[in-house]
Amino acid sequence: MPHLNSPSKINLTLDVMGRDERAGKHFVNTVFYIDETIFDEIEVRPKLGGVKNLIHCDYPAVPLDETNTISKALELLGIRGAEVMIRKRIPIKAGLGGGSSNAAAVLKHFGEQKGIPLFQLQELATQIGADVPVFLAEGNVVYCEGFGDKIIQSWQINPLKIKYLETGMEVSTPEAYARLDLDQCGRNSVKTEALIQVLNAPSGITAKELASYVHNDFEDSFFEASPQWKGKGNLCGSGGMLWSIQHNGR
Repeated sequence: MPHLNSPSKINLTLDVMGRDERAGKHFVNTVFYIDETIFDEIEVRPKLGGVKNLIHCDYPAVPLDETNTISKALELLGIRGAEVMIRKRIPIKAGLGGGSSNAAAVLKHFGEQKGIPLFQLQELATQIGADVPVFLAEGNVVYCEGFGDKIIQSWQINPLKIKYLETGMEVSTPEAYARLDLDQCGRNSVKTEALIQVLNAPSGITAKELASYVHNDFEDSFFEASPQWKGKGNLCGSGGMLWSIQHNGR
């Protein structure tokens, strides 16, 4: 039975550039880092003769119906009779992209079996969620635009040592966007552009240098609502886990 590792992500930079009122979505420029040290374990069990897909999870808060991201991935691929067990290690509603990563892992697994090209899997991924395509990118640092779902460029850097801090706060993405002051967003996008230039430089980038470019437009509203966490780390996505790069001066 195939066992898949479904990694987490953090946003090294996250700029909310406005809102598409017609689509009801926000434009986002963001540089992701894929962290393979924190991951969910997914076990795929073929269910002979079955016509329905069954999802199981060891964490009770995860939905197991058609709203589950893995269910959506299987439906898009036309898979029937699969049984999938999720062993959650990525905290939910923490900004680490666990559900998106789960969907991407299943898309990749069955997509490879079906011979579906990577670009087509990335297109399918956008139908599940904005963060799903990044987990299908080549490289562990990925720059995305659009609604955060359009992969522009990716790089492979030395793995970062990330320290995480659980706040105990679960933040839904819609609620986080509702608290944003869009007039104050996008002010640090020049730092995102500068980081991309450094990533493209032949000399590469150190962990200490990378840390100087980190920013996130959701932090102002998050720390205003929860001032006890200010200064203790960077916000993961829209919240509520915090993180920091451990670089030992390098």
